[in-house]
Amino acid sequence: MTSLKVAYVVGTLRPGGAERQMLALAERLPRDRFSVEFIEFSGPGTYVPRARAAGIRVRTLGALHPASGSGRQMWRRIGKTASYIRQVRRAHYDIVDAWLYPAYVLAAVLRHATGTPVIVAGRRNLGDLDDRFGPFEQLAQGIARRLTDAVVANSDAVAADAVARGGVDRASLRIIRNGVELIEPTGDDERTRLRAAWGIRPDALAVGCVANLREVKGHATLIRAFAEVAPITPIHLVLVGDGPLRGEIERQIAAAGLDHRVTMLGATLDPRPLYGSLDLVVQASRSEGLPNALLEAGAAGRAIVATAVGGTVEIVRHGETGLLVAPGDAAALGAAIKRLATDADLRQRLGRAAREHVAETFGMDRFVREFASLYEELAAAKRVLR
Repeated sequence: MTSLKVAYVVGTLRPGGAERQMLALAERLPRDRFSVEFIEFSGPGTYVPRARAAGIRVRTLGALHPASGSGRQMWRRIGKTASYIRQVRRAHYDIVDAWLYPAYVLAAVLRHATGTPVIVAGRRNLGDLDDRFGPFEQLAQGIARRLTDAVVANSDAVAADAVARGGVDRASLRIIRNGVELIEPTGDDERTRLRAAWGIRPDALAVGCVANLREVKGHATLIRAFAEVAPITPIHLVLVGDGPLRGEIERQIAAAGLDHRVTMLGATLDPRPLYGSLDLVVQASRSEGLPNALLEAGAAGRAIVATAVGGTVEIVRHGETGLLVAPGDAAALGAAIKRLATDADLRQRLGRAAREHVAETFGMDRFVREFASLYEELAAAKRVLR
């Protein structure tokens, strides 16, 4: 039996939960059964060196460009589409797996032009993020659904939403939850070094939020909650991530007089080494598919406070592996942070339970095994495997 040639199609390999999951899968698929490549539409992204270090070929169809006139953008899109068709036809991929919009729409719509035997699409967000789509985007989504062999959802919540709001056929839907590896404890010296670099007092509790700075992640709610807690107990907030709302968040922090209590680290290629230096991880999102930051927090044995949205509730079981609050409720979020900030025994108990739950339910080996089985099943159905 020959190995299957798989192409992962992505906008760009940049820091992000889905991109890191895709890269982790590509790195771990058995090389005797799978040959893996990436196709970037814009880039090259910052994860490209990591992919190439693992022996994975990355093909970039174009560089990132600043905003320009609509005419130039149209011609660039046409050019990239033509390049994609040429690349896929030339490479003879057995499977094209596109994890995010609009990549999965493009891969499906161009299926016949590229001659791709199997198309897999990813659903990793709830449909409320797609409400901004106009008639053209909705039409393209409908065409793509009919031309896709399998749709992979990363949580029960996303799967239910894909059927109810996205019109996905249940027969084509698979649930493969994200994978994570346990994170070893941070040594005392490294923990002390990092916390000092972040400007955290030795007696302060370190609260971390790992999320791109976008509206959906709820940073404004988090800052309001933190402003209520900060005067009560020694506490410091560490924000890991970057994005279009950075300036607005900085202004909110300054207006609340929290400059000395909040550290903004910006984006990092791999946040996993940071969790061991945090005491508590918080996420205030208004919508989530299955948040990798909370999987990693659990893998590091950190207690979690999060909003009860989407697949978050599959990671955080209220009172067992963390605390859940309603999205947008700054008072409830602040109260939950205060509760864990002032109860070390509860933090430790929830952190241990989170680590056990993540290891049992979201293991990386299981994640890779389920994707490998899906690819081979789909290829066999199309008689790709010989």
